[in-house]
Amino acid sequence: MRTSEETVRIREIMSSPAVVVPPQLPVKEAAAVLDDRGFTSLPVVAADGRLVGTVGEAQLLADRFPPDPRVPIAERMALRPGTTVEEVMARDVLVAGPDEGVADLLTVLRSAGVRSLPVVDRGAVVGVVTYRDLVRALARDDALIQADVQRRLDLRGGVGRWRASVHDGEVTILDERADHVDRSGAIRTAEAVIGVTGCRVVDAGD
Repeated sequence: MRTSEETVRIREIMSSPAVVVPPQLPVKEAAAVLDDRGFTSLPVVAADGRLVGTVGEAQLLADRFPPDPRVPIAERMALRPGTTVEEVMARDVLVAGPDEGVADLLTVLRSAGVRSLPVVDRGAVVGVVTYRDLVRALARDDALIQADVQRRLDLRGGVGRWRASVHDGEVTILDERADHVDRSGAIRTAEAVIGVTGCRVVDAGD
């Protein structure tokens, strides 16, 4: 995924520390972890700390329930689902890095058909990023967003250089100077704040 100097990064929104399970964990216990934590998938981590797979609802549920009662007993297929996480987990795992930007994250999740990604830094699982994390960022309170945007703008251009307001995640920056370079920088600064969905700069006199 692309990154830039000023962007919301995965480490800012991810769930951390990650809840992980070992490969030898019984399937029923893994299901209990999912149920208790409200997750849809868990990273599977070996004793040496390596990420070796993920296990989610689909893998844990496969062949776990009795068949349609209308199927005659003699015609039922003998099913022997795996008993441990290692036997049912997905081994081909897409991961994200903590310093990657979130701009492309939604596209990656959709294209991969997954609801979460393990976040790996220097070989260790440091978190998980999910649709829920993105929704939490979207739902961030406008007052918190505005305070964060204003603080960063003050650091960038000095106190009073820009004035920011926020409505439903959309940032409006009031500017008394028609400097396109400065305005571009201000927009990028605002867009790097969690919860910002868009940004525009308007003349202070408008």
